[in-house]
Amino acid sequence: MAEILSISPEHIEEISKIENESFGDPWSKRSFFEILEAPFALGFAALEEAEVAGYLVAQRIFPEIEILKIAVKKSERRKKIATELFCALLGHAKAEKAERLILEARRSNIGAIGFYDKLGFEVDGFRENYYANPKEDAVLMSMEIRVEK
Repeated sequence: MAEILSISPEHIEEISKIENESFGDPWSKRSFFEILEAPFALGFAALEEAEVAGYLVAQRIFPEIEILKIAVKKSERRKKIATELFCALLGHAKAEKAERLILEARRSNIGAIGFYDKLGFEVDGFRENYYANPKEDAVLMSMEIRVEK
């Protein structure tokens, strides 16, 4: 099981490497620093043997929390790290009494869409030509957060 921590500045170098291997239009290191300095940002790093194996970045838009980025190092995929990151976010969302999690994924990213579906997300709609490099539609997904009483 990975150790899940809040992202700190020393994680950004490793996160940037994972970002570049995972996305055709990656965020810059500066983008990570800027978003994580914002008061509405949430960031979790999954560490395996003291190295970043994956990360999740989200933002609070109450009553929702939007997942902006989630990625796992290629060599660490299929080890449930993304699920562990999601569970950390979900626990945080419940503690803050958020009502929904939202995200968008590339229409061609069947693996991500399947992953979110297994977690309980539903497709809400599409945004045409949302992504660049390559140009592609986004699938909009959300999940209601059920808080135990």
